[in-house]
Amino acid sequence: MQARVDAGFARELEADAAVLGLRSASELVREGLRLVHKQARELAMAASYEEFYAGQPAPVSEVTAALWPE
Repeated sequence: MQARVDAGFARELEADAAVLGLRSASELVREGLRLVHKQARELAMAASYEEFYAGQPAPVSEVTAALWPE
């Protein structure tokens, strides 16, 4: 994979990499892709819950209901 970014954003990314302790552009790109992948999985899981419960709230367990009554 390759990506082109403008010079200003590249400088910002270099500063971000230093803050995060990433030593190379490859490490920075891998970390960015890892975060994109994580976000995609979370959104897919949320969509799955939404589909399963057909837009209704998920049921509350008896224990949860007992600990936090409405």
